[in-house]
Amino acid sequence: MDENRFEELPADSEPTPSPPQKDSSDPLPPDRRDEELDPLEEMLREANSLKELGNAEFQKKLWQAALLKYSEALAVLPLKPTPKLSTKLDQDPLQDGFLDDDKTLDKEPHTNNSESHPVSQCQEEPDSSSPPAPIQSSDDARISRLRSILNANTAACHLKMEDWQSAVQASEASLKDDPNYVKAFHRRAQANEKLGTWASLQASLDDYNAISKLPDIPHGLTKEVKMGQARLPPLIAQRAETDKAEMMAKLKDLGNTVLGKFGMSTDNFKFTPNESGGYSMSFQQ
Repeated sequence: MDENRFEELPADSEPTPSPPQKDSSDPLPPDRRDEELDPLEEMLREANSLKELGNAEFQKKLWQAALLKYSEALAVLPLKPTPKLSTKLDQDPLQDGFLDDDKTLDKEPHTNNSESHPVSQCQEEPDSSSPPAPIQSSDDARISRLRSILNANTAACHLKMEDWQSAVQASEASLKDDPNYVKAFHRRAQANEKLGTWASLQASLDDYNAISKLPDIPHGLTKEVKMGQARLPPLIAQRAETDKAEMMAKLKDLGNTVLGKFGMSTDNFKFTPNESGGYSMSFQQ
């Protein structure tokens, strides 16, 4: 497989929720019926619609247009919640003499794996006359899954446009919502390899190793993962030697700048390997 070939974006189908069926005998006027729509379903429907538009643009190889639609879809969804840091006041909200209203916020446990947990539900069902319940959590499993797909699709666009760093960042955002998302791992591995630094090459190898341990890897990806695992180690070693040589050259230049004030240079110092595996230094006039 050509290492410069990027994975084409599949459909990544996230079923768009169908609108609720209305009873023709419903006495409510149209404006009241709209108020009864679940805001979460409306949000998911809008984001999915934008995602499908983005997929259509991607299939036409209009990367920037696709990226715009995916970005619009992400803007519809809430951001992934940031875990609240535990403090002493959180453990004892009455310590400062009053009840902290924030103690009721962000108590729902956050999960990254959107596939292994059911969709969160309200604590009690509202009766038919109640207004629609607000979204209880921006970490709802359906939101997390869709947000992960959108960020992975965004990464695919950045790969096509050769914006490697942005592809890495989008893949990382995808993995925050779904830590086992194979496509996000793969796209981050591709982008990091293209960045070509020692750290990014090592990160790319780490991702291929992580993919190899995941269950149900797509058959077409297995060969590419093995090729990456074989291809990257010598590239990492070569890059490490290059970086080492560049670092030593910079240190030598710095040393010559300082020693030059005393009429010396780094050439006056000779380093010889010793038996302990280190180096012995000697001064030569």
